[in-house]
Amino acid sequence: MILRFALMTMLALAWMVPLPGPVVATGQESPPACASARWLAPLAATPVAGDAARTPVAEAAPAWLTAELTDACSGEPFTLADFAGKTVYVETLATWCPPCRDQLARAKEAAASIPEVERGDVVFVALSSEVGLPRETLAAYAADNNFPFVFAVMPAAMLQAMAGDLGREVAVPSATPHLIIAPDGTVGELRTGGTAPNDLLTLLEEAAHPAAS
Repeated sequence: MILRFALMTMLALAWMVPLPGPVVATGQESPPACASARWLAPLAATPVAGDAARTPVAEAAPAWLTAELTDACSGEPFTLADFAGKTVYVETLATWCPPCRDQLARAKEAAASIPEVERGDVVFVALSSEVGLPRETLAAYAADNNFPFVFAVMPAAMLQAMAGDLGREVAVPSATPHLIIAPDGTVGELRTGGTAPNDLLTLLEEAAHPAAS
């Protein structure tokens, strides 16, 4: 009887002690890649050639075009002038603003219509006019809405410079201010209100390939 009891106790203990074996991951996945990497990674990969190519545009650019920004997703620094040679769509927004979200959705639809081989040549940048907003909050906004753009919070000095050059509307998020910068650095008209995806595509094409004068 004692022997039988001891055997049962040993079996119970063996059942309770986990057997050695491979450790199974408990669900910690790698964070998703930043959508902004499509445009920012090439800048980091070729800093010398890129800087040389951008210098003429940067020297003639308004102050807000060369203001340093921080990518909300990756934390990488950049300026709008860094994208010289590309067509750049810029929209100013606030995370609390429904019309901003609607216009970003139109921009997203337009971006999806651009052929894959050409998408690296058209940059989409969303700039929050909430100057004190933590970049992580803006990154979460972009991820929650599945907006595959470059997002950054504008410094106060940049917002003031844009308002001085382009008009006060650029600082009014609900007006959905947006503009297009041509590959040669020419700043297009500041537009307000909703612009349909097809109209955005036309504006992007016109900026990239202006008619010969």
